Amino acid sequence: METIDSILDRRIEICQPSEGYRFNADSVILSRFVDGKRHFNNILDIGTGSGVISVLLNYLYGYDNIDAVEISSKMYECLLKTLDINNLDNAVKAFNMDLKGFKPSKPYDMIISNPPYRKSHTGRQCITEEENKARFSDNLTLDDILKFCRSYLKNKGLFYFCYEADMAVEAFYYCRKYGVEPKRMRFLHPDIDKPARQIFLECRKEGGIELKVEKPLFQKINGVETWEYKNIFTNEEDSL
Repeated sequence: METIDSILDRRIEICQPSEGYRFNADSVILSRFVDGKRHFNNILDIGTGSGVISVLLNYLYGYDNIDAVEISSKMYECLLKTLDINNLDNAVKAFNMDLKGFKPSKPYDMIISNPPYRKSHTGRQCITEEENKARFSDNLTLDDILKFCRSYLKNKGLFYFCYEADMAVEAFYYCRKYGVEPKRMRFLHPDIDKPARQIFLECRKEGGIELKVEKPLFQKINGVETWEYKNIFTNEEDSL
């Protein structure tokens, strides 16, 4: 069973499994974090799931040269329906395969991913296999993704991803291991008195060591949802 869910003031519709992995706020925030003023000739969305990031990149910034890779056949079917519903079959090319076997014929000047964070033994197991693949990094690690970036991201190309804040050291380690330097980052806090939950990163292949740390994004302040956080999920383009 599947559902069709609307986001951004019902301007976008996403096909998702009614049970199993469903996209979360991280994917929307990550899409907003992208520097949409840049021109990218070729974009890759790794682990696209139901396609929410690819659709947002097209809707928010007009990008129409996106490849989207998804290993799960069930999620891939949802991805195809998402692209059809939003009339994006010509803007986004879908691939149902493991990233480790994906050999594109062209380099990318932007790669984006909302990757799985933790090993399966470190958290509660999900009911469905699709959820486990999306949540746990046993099948696809950040090391795998950055190894791919080293081969297929153009020099000076950008890699966008989000990660759990308490694992930020691991994220920085793998970025630097493969020469994809963090250049801009922002922390998401659930409330003003709570530690950061997520980190959002813009990295550049063969970039310098300078890093811009942006002001924190607070989901709530003293229990009240902030205007800035709420505005991310509306139709406004300049939310971040």
